[in-house]
Amino acid sequence: MAMHNPPHPGGFITEYLEDNNVSLRRVAKDLGVSAAALSKVANGKAAISPEMALRLEAGLGIAARLWLSMQAAFDLNKARATTDVSGVHLHPGIPMPSHPEKGA
Repeated sequence: MAMHNPPHPGGFITEYLEDNNVSLRRVAKDLGVSAAALSKVANGKAAISPEMALRLEAGLGIAARLWLSMQAAFDLNKARATTDVSGVHLHPGIPMPSHPEKGA
């Protein structure tokens, strides 16, 4: 089942900051990234890169694959809303060549 309007994963960073009463600057420093870079992600203005996902995993304890999965869901939903595929025709595929059996 498709998820409708998945949130940008940066919102979870904002929630973490609020729930734990910690500053973005402090978390950015602990993650080894600039406050500006973390702010862009937290505000949904930048995507979570694999490198950022690994830092978030190490610093917040949430698996990198989950961060990337949330980012992919957000990006795909955005692309579905803005990409016109009406002119794309279904391609039947290319038949796979048959493989001769060994010893034949």
